Amino acid sequence: MNRQQVLDTYDEEYARTFNQRFLLNERSKVPSDHEIEMIRQLLAQGGKWLDVACGTGYVLSRFPGVPRAGFDLAPAMLTLARQANPDALFLQEGDFRDEVPEWHDQWALVTCMWYSYGLVESIAEVQRVIKNLASWTSEQGACFVPLCDPALLTEGVTIPYRHAEKSYHGGTTLITGVIWTWEEAGKRHENMIAPQVDHMVTMFQEYFSVVEVIEYPLFKPGQRPQRKAIIARAKKRA
Repeated sequence: MNRQQVLDTYDEEYARTFNQRFLLNERSKVPSDHEIEMIRQLLAQGGKWLDVACGTGYVLSRFPGVPRAGFDLAPAMLTLARQANPDALFLQEGDFRDEVPEWHDQWALVTCMWYSYGLVESIAEVQRVIKNLASWTSEQGACFVPLCDPALLTEGVTIPYRHAEKSYHGGTTLITGVIWTWEEAGKRHENMIAPQVDHMVTMFQEYFSVVEVIEYPLFKPGQRPQRKAIIARAKKRA
């Protein structure tokens, strides 16, 4: 992760417009509302909730009174998150690649929203983030992560996860993910990582016995592919 790039991108101006740009406009509100409902169902089990890379705290703000906490790398985002959630705990500005042993097994629900896991620099670092999400989830808890599906980035042009044709060296090639860059409003989200959905499942299965891929409702009839999220439960013992 290029920390300075993240800080430069998620500055005060960008933070002020983030919710409307990505969560509350006509196209974004359908999946945002669906994610909030899925979180509501997961919170029915009770316990504490940690939102990793919490951004402006919008999702947290939909659940006043629930014991919840968040952290983010960008100070401008955390400022808005604290304003929107006066009854929540916001931890220090943090990098989700850091282990934080005191959080192990502490949270009944751990979420990581808005494809933020893709801000790292390699598939190996995505694995490192997933390991932390699992470590922070309690033994009976759940982990919820919306997925950045490469098929959505390429408007339906799919890249196979497994390429099994015979070659001179034999074996099977795994296309584990893609790298993408997005420019908008003078900001550049550079070299983001989007692992294949099947590979995300494989990485979560290292830490959880039950890993489900949930498809969102269609934004409009006939739309394909659909957005997806992972819900992971039944944490494996170390």
